[in-house]
This record gives sequence, structure tokens and C-alpha cells, in this order.
Amino acid sequence: MLILDYHKKLKIWMYNISMSVLGKKFWIPVLILVSIVGVAGITCGALIFINDQNKSEPEEVATPVPEPEPEPDPVATDAKMRILLAGTTFWGRRTNQLARASKVGVKYPFQKLNTLKPETYDAWIGGLECPITDNGHNYGLENSIFKFNCDPDYLPEAKKYFTAFMLGNNHTDNQDGGKGLTTTRKYLDKNGIQYFGTPKYSGKVTSELERDTKEATNCGIVVLPVNVTYDNKEVKKIQMPFGFCSAHGVFGIPGDDYIENMKTYASYVPTIAMPHMGAEYQPSHDELRQNIYRRMIDYAKVDSVIADHPHWVQDVEAYKGKLIAYSMGNFMFDQYDGVEYSRSAAIEANAIVAVKDTDFDKWNELGEACLENKNTCFDEIKKAKLPKLSVTWKYDYHATTSANDCITRLASSNERTAVGQRLRWSAVPASMKVKK
Repeated sequence: MLILDYHKKLKIWMYNISMSVLGKKFWIPVLILVSIVGVAGITCGALIFINDQNKSEPEEVATPVPEPEPEPDPVATDAKMRILLAGTTFWGRRTNQLARASKVGVKYPFQKLNTLKPETYDAWIGGLECPITDNGHNYGLENSIFKFNCDPDYLPEAKKYFTAFMLGNNHTDNQDGGKGLTTTRKYLDKNGIQYFGTPKYSGKVTSELERDTKEATNCGIVVLPVNVTYDNKEVKKIQMPFGFCSAHGVFGIPGDDYIENMKTYASYVPTIAMPHMGAEYQPSHDELRQNIYRRMIDYAKVDSVIADHPHWVQDVEAYKGKLIAYSMGNFMFDQYDGVEYSRSAAIEANAIVAVKDTDFDKWNELGEACLENKNTCFDEIKKAKLPKLSVTWKYDYHATTSANDCITRLASSNERTAVGQRLRWSAVPASMKVKK
């Protein structure tokens, strides 16, 4: 506004001068000139004002924000697993008769397994002592020559508890030998239950004694979930492959090929032997079994030996820091000639896996691959050339009974005490036991 007023006054002053000095005919050009000068002055003044304003408020320059550093990968701090190893398991013969006559049908022998708190375990593994076929039952043969069969419609109930079954015993060949075994494996595959072992004799045998296909071996991979805790408090279930081996020795002594196969598996993965042999209806083991089972530890380097077949609970041994259970007894069976036949010692095995230098992602990949294709599984493990898992095992036992009704459940505290005395559990070092 000051600039415009000045310009107006200048015009009047110049007009008065021009009129008095030059006369009226000269005032118009002078006025035009003054206007031009005035406009130029106003423009310059405006530009100077704007420039001063810009200088007084300098432009803000954005400060670059540094990219956040990537978070480090979580580090495993703990890895563990809890499994239950069960003795002789079977739902044929009298068990099947009682189940078919009951209101619950095929649920009958499993209906009280919840007393063992299955939800607290990562896996159950049992010794299945019958083939699974559609051949039905001949109760005369089942009772006289012990030719067993188990119906497949029990498997959905069994799947609720059992992760895997051991097939290397003297009854899984009862339905046409290898033919019945092939059917058994198909039914187990269909129901998502893993398996291992064979009743085939080792060494050179005549064809009529051949009890399984030539491709069957006494060892196999069983994939078990290991709970891995990381430093960010995250817990993952990692599918990890473990070795499990049978050793059928009811009618003889397992050959060297059985032991060699155990050694091969134990050199790549933690391996548990579950042999089926021993003198029946005896309260303690014999020297022959002791020598064989110790050799599985000394030579084959298995992690433990957990056996069945005698149908009675027998003692355990802590041998060189590894557990040998000579007989777990009848977990789910129909014998009842007294308390010895209806009770068992289910062995709880807790695995503590060393986390240092363990690539859990790669082991999980191998475990998932084994679940997809068990035939190529062990070859893939060998090709991976990963360091063998380092596992510390700690144990407990749980007394079970099926009484006279063939319904397996947790035994009473008095029965647990009696089973512990038979096991001689007090002789197992504290370092090998689960802390109470």
C-alpha cells in the first residue's frame, strides 16, 4: 500500500510540474513514462519482498530414515519329546467277542486309555501281535493253535492313541504269511499309522518258512514330533525321523543281519530296538536274552532295548547308561490266568535333543519326506549327511491292567508298586529317570 500511495503522489507532482513548465501538451507522455517506471518499481519491490520472505523461512530438507535392521533368526534353546512304549497289543479272540457284544463295539478295548493321559504324550508305539485282515475269526484255531487275526474296523480307534506298531513277532504272519502282512500294512497306511519290523526269519531259510516279502527289513524309520522352543518363546513341532528295529527271536536267535541293520540305522539316527523274544511266563530274564540285548547296545549302538513276548512283566537293567526292559507284559491282551497276565509296564521315554549345531529345518524336511514316502526315506537321510542327532533319554514306567474285561487302563497305586518291584526300578540310576 505504501508503494501505491507513493506512486500516486509522484504522478500528481510530475503532472503539476509538467503543466507549469511544459504545458498541457507534454503532460500525457510524461505521465505514461512515470506509469511505466512506477509499475517496474512495484514489480521489483514485490520480487524483493517475496525473496526476503523465502530467505526468512528456508525450505525444510527431509532427513533420510534409515532402514530397520533385519531381526536375527530365532535360535533354538530347547527340544524335547515324550513317548509311551507299550507291550503286547491285540484286539482279537476274546477281546473281539466282548467288544462285539458290548454297546460301544470297536471302542471297547480302548475306552479307558484316557486314564493314561494320552494328550500329554507326543507318540505311542506298541507291539501289534496280530495281522489285520478281512479274514474274520475262527475261534477254534485262535484258542488251540493261536492263529490270530485282528479286524481292521478297530484301526480308527487305535489311531487316536498309537503312532506306530512293531510287526516283528510270531503272530503277524498268521494269515497266509506275507499275504496277510501285505494287507496289514495297507490297512495301517490307510489309517495313518506308521509301522516297522518283520517276522521274517533272518539268514538262509527254506521257502515254506519265509514269513515276509524279501524287501521287508527288521528296521524302519518312525517320524515323531519334537517340540522345539526358540529364544523368542515360539514353540514348533518338528517332524523328526527316529530308527526303530524289531528282532523276532521266538523260534530261534536273530541272525547277524538283524544286528547289522540295527547298527546301520543307529549310525544315522537315534534308534530304539523293540525285540520280540524271551521265555514265556517267567518273572525275570535269562542269560541268552541278556547277551543278545547287550550286544544290541555294545555293537549296534542302539539307544535302548524295550522288549516284549513273555506276557509277564520282567526286570529292567541299566546297562552302560542305557535302558534294557526285558518284557513289558500284556498291554492290551485277552489272557486272564491271574494278575501276571493282565498287567504291564508301559515305558515312558523322554528325549532331550541337543540344540547346538542341530539344523531343525533340514531334519523337519527329512521327516516330512519320510511321511510322504517311507520306501526312500532312509536313503534320503543318508544322502543328507547331517550330523546324527544327540539325544539324552530319561525314563519312567506306568503300570496298566486289563483285568478280566480286556479293557486297558491305568493300574492302581498298589499295582504300580508291585510292577515297580518286578521291574526292580529302584536299581535304575536317578540320572536315567524322569524327575518327579
